[in-house]
Amino acid sequence: MLLNVWEKIPGAPTIQVDDGPASEARRGDTVLYSLLTMQLPELSREIQLLRERGVILVAGGPHASADPEFIRRVGFHTAVTGDGETALPYLIRDLAAHKSLRPEYAGGRQHDFSSWLPLSSRITTLPPLELMRGCYYRCEYCATPGTGRPRFRPLDSVRDYLERLRNRGASRVNFLCPSALDYRDPVLGASPKESVARLLHSARHAGFRHIEYGIFPSEIRPGTLDDEWVRLLRSYVSHHRLTLGAQSGFPGRLQTLRRGHTIEDVEAAIHVANTGGFTVNVDIIVGYPDESPDERQATFDFVCRLHREHQVHIQVHHFFPLPGTPLQHRFPTFFKLQGERALARLHQDGLITLQWKKDRDASRRYFEWLRCFHPEEYALFH
Repeated sequence: MLLNVWEKIPGAPTIQVDDGPASEARRGDTVLYSLLTMQLPELSREIQLLRERGVILVAGGPHASADPEFIRRVGFHTAVTGDGETALPYLIRDLAAHKSLRPEYAGGRQHDFSSWLPLSSRITTLPPLELMRGCYYRCEYCATPGTGRPRFRPLDSVRDYLERLRNRGASRVNFLCPSALDYRDPVLGASPKESVARLLHSARHAGFRHIEYGIFPSEIRPGTLDDEWVRLLRSYVSHHRLTLGAQSGFPGRLQTLRRGHTIEDVEAAIHVANTGGFTVNVDIIVGYPDESPDERQATFDFVCRLHREHQVHIQVHHFFPLPGTPLQHRFPTFFKLQGERALARLHQDGLITLQWKKDRDASRRYFEWLRCFHPEEYALFH
């Protein structure tokens, strides 16, 4: 999306895309990073080295938008916040004119993003098309609501993208929507069901053999799925799984997270999906702040029951506090030996993936880095 903007601006500085360390950057160069919070420890040494060379460093992405001040303390010269596509032209103008950069380039969170497409002449990657920016819901662990009120891409913009994608010879299309069954065409004002039906019909009419919707990164929220939705998806999509965000097997945690759905909603959605011919990928998070052994056991029991009674594939993640959320300064609950053994048994029995372990290790690295190099930030956590 950002390259799509960059390539449209006359006189923009020459840009190259690096998939890895910016080791060739020298004085006079500017390096732009789009990064996640957990990537900061692994990037910190590179940031220090490039800064010592006189390279200008720019950060964008979720952490930069939520906490630009900390991003500058880490070593970046400026942060791009909000809609990067809107802020980027101002950054490019200052770079081209060799002006001193502002501390922050704010793109806001209210713009129409329908003219921005994830297509670039520089790289062949064809990422999912973003349909929805922002979210109706206010889940306490999630940073998506921080991107502002929900905004939707009109179907005319989708059809334009589909045509361009086909001209590149693509046969597969996927979509990015934080709550897949809440998408609606803002021009027609149609209901989500009608909007998604038109969306998927457009992809089919454009000749795409592989259409993906309702699977990551367009997850389904419990409480939104019913028989009619399942029949609609079954008639268009090429995959045999749907992705459902359950997030916990403990009713009290769902309430404190302000998820707005129940355990029963999760099981009802899985049942409807299974009946319609879909296996369900279920996302669950463990290690929430102040998570008790009883809560953890309730989630483990929930995982076992889902496997016993339904056709599911469960991915367990470990909680990590994201900037800009109500839980941004809360430590995760790291399991003691007994809890880790229980998770290991679930994995050995084929009930969950090992994603929780990767998340846990990344979280520990982040807090150790924070404690050693940014103790003032570490002191905010409890």
